[in-house]
Amino acid sequence: MVMKYRYCWLVLTIASISCQDSATILTPEVNDLAKFDSLMVFFMSENDIDAGALSIMKNSQVVYEKAFGWKDSEHTQILPQNAMMRLASVSKPITAAAIRKLIGAGKLDLTAPAFDLDGSGIGVLEINPFPVLGDTLFKRITVEDLLLHSGGWDRESDKDWVFHEIEIASELGVSSPPTQAQMISFLLGKELQFNPGSNHVYSNVGYLVLGKIVEEVSGQDYIDYIHEAVLGPIGINRSDVIQGRSFQQDRNYREPWYDAGFKGSNVFDVTGPPVLFSDGGWNHEGAVAYMGLVATSTSIVEFLGHYFVWGEDIGKVKSNAYGTGWRYHTGSLPGTQALAMQRDNGINYVTLFNKRPGGGDSYNMQIKQKIDEIIGLGVLN
Repeated sequence: MVMKYRYCWLVLTIASISCQDSATILTPEVNDLAKFDSLMVFFMSENDIDAGALSIMKNSQVVYEKAFGWKDSEHTQILPQNAMMRLASVSKPITAAAIRKLIGAGKLDLTAPAFDLDGSGIGVLEINPFPVLGDTLFKRITVEDLLLHSGGWDRESDKDWVFHEIEIASELGVSSPPTQAQMISFLLGKELQFNPGSNHVYSNVGYLVLGKIVEEVSGQDYIDYIHEAVLGPIGINRSDVIQGRSFQQDRNYREPWYDAGFKGSNVFDVTGPPVLFSDGGWNHEGAVAYMGLVATSTSIVEFLGHYFVWGEDIGKVKSNAYGTGWRYHTGSLPGTQALAMQRDNGINYVTLFNKRPGGGDSYNMQIKQKIDEIIGLGVLN
């Protein structure tokens, strides 16, 4: 039997554990959950990461939950054990689950057109394109297309418009940052890159639209609805999954600083001085449905025990923990790496860090490999 393992992380352990190498961590002599402690401290030390968290679930029970490191860049405050961090794109499976709940309640149809562009009432969102409709293919986008990243947007051949809020506001002639509805209006005036439903290309824009659909159909604020319909029924506390904030002074006291590593324009003050990109480089409040949630690693590992995190079933309720294949969802922003892993043997885990390398998911994939190696030693048997 695996016992729940949680205790306060001592700063003194950094010196001793960080001197180990990864091969030492993976030796069979230490066949217990302390291997995860050693891994996290070693990994964070080697990559100069200030804050991290790891939670592990086995057979629907949380067996390990722990936060590591520092809350502040000056290393004067230890990260609390109930730390919360940005989820980045790991927010998306929660949005998908909210959509599935609306469908299950008979309030939304998976095949419904996402947009009502002619006033017929057949589509879900009635938002006027700016300045005019840029592509008739928008009429063909369904809710399912948005869920499965098949809406027609390709950020490789066009822009990932959610990170161009200042440009969007300028073209619309509104103050920055634009609202969600204003961003969608702007996007409806552009062309799609492929026929909806004909391809799968990862899309932040699609989940921006889904977040607006959640609010439109439920008649509730996004945060209120996900807690009422998705998170609350499985026992996740409202205080453990929250709306993220753009600026450090507005954030929850349990959050660390976010080490973006570079500065950029402030979307809230475009003529002002540059800001750390993780502190005003985008409107985090407006991004809630696709990259804006903040949570504990344990709350997300509990979510993984109930809902699929990726694939054609994303957001659907899981009937059991076995035989469903390995699935994972990553999140990556300046100052954030998040990994939500579902294995088909009843083991799920979540890692959160307050830093990413130059770009992409490399921390996520590195830590995934190491955690899977430790699990392979049988420490959770």
